[in-house]
Amino acid sequence: MEKKVLATVNGLDITDEILDTTIQSLAPERRGYFESEYGRKQLLDQLISVELINAFGTEIGLDNDPQFMSQVEQALKDIKYSFTMNKILSTITIEEDEAKEVYAAHPERYQGQESIKASHILVDDEKIAKDIITKIESSELTFEDAAKEYSSCPSSEQGGDLGEFGRGMMVKEFEDAAFAMEVGEMTKEPVKSQFGYHVIKTTDKKGNEPLGFEEVKSEVMNKMLQDKQMEYYTKLITELQEKFPVTYNK
Repeated sequence: MEKKVLATVNGLDITDEILDTTIQSLAPERRGYFESEYGRKQLLDQLISVELINAFGTEIGLDNDPQFMSQVEQALKDIKYSFTMNKILSTITIEEDEAKEVYAAHPERYQGQESIKASHILVDDEKIAKDIITKIESSELTFEDAAKEYSSCPSSEQGGDLGEFGRGMMVKEFEDAAFAMEVGEMTKEPVKSQFGYHVIKTTDKKGNEPLGFEEVKSEVMNKMLQDKQMEYYTKLITELQEKFPVTYNK
């Protein structure tokens, strides 16, 4: 397909292919804007401006400037290194069967996070908290009704339900008490924290048992790929040092 020339600057053609390639190199969140008719026109104007400045740079003798030439040389080395590495590493892959073998050999490495579900009733007076515990234990009130009636926490609307959380997400005093209890158990005494006095009930628990392979497949394969790439890179550098002489100057 013939390339369409959109503009010519100092004898250099800017084609639709160049414009499309430039758009595709942009971050996804910016790409959509420049794919519109107005965005393409704006980007073309930017490319024209770049070529105009480059033409002026040539006119003032920048191509013979030692500092400029040094940076061009370094940039070419960086680009060559990047392309070479991409070419090398793109040949290294991990098969799903390999990942399954690694997972099966060490399932303990892929444990889920311990978490619980809990509800609480928060009050600012220890005596009130103790009275609430007594009423719940004597079946005068359910935990949920007590939370709605007494708790100052917004969770009172849900009967004190705080949902699921892991370690490190609640204040230490609350967390220690909630994680120490069995499912369905309620604190025998109020738990004091910086927020007041808590009556806590643990409603569900999830241990840190190993996750299933499908849940961690991406993690396993990515780690294996990184390890395999690093192993190959290290071996390649050793081989290249033997092929291309390296001299350290003191």
